[in-house]
Amino acid sequence: MPKGVNQAILGVWITIGLSVLAALFNRWSEVISTDEFVGYILIYALFCIFPYKLGKASNPTRWVYTILTGSTWLFMFGGVGSDMPKADLVVSLIMFPIEIYIIVRLFQNEASQWILQESK
Repeated sequence: MPKGVNQAILGVWITIGLSVLAALFNRWSEVISTDEFVGYILIYALFCIFPYKLGKASNPTRWVYTILTGSTWLFMFGGVGSDMPKADLVVSLIMFPIEIYIIVRLFQNEASQWILQESK
């Protein structure tokens, strides 16, 4: 596995961890309900599939991750996230450059060649 893919996978784990920390902070500060917190955690648990599948050289996973990330940015910059808890907003701003780095690393030539070769 290329170094860039390893770095991207680490980046995905970091973004998941930051998201969980934000959800914990929001729950402890009573910004979100217990039901909302459980929903967040379930979604983040599903996101744990991304690093696993990226490690298995899944080209569709690389694209789905990129599309989901881009869609999230569009919603946030479009004003949909204007009522999001402050912890989520701060974490999103921190994660923005990390996610750009992840996507760049996943689509660099070495990573693309490895993913396409392994997925045959």
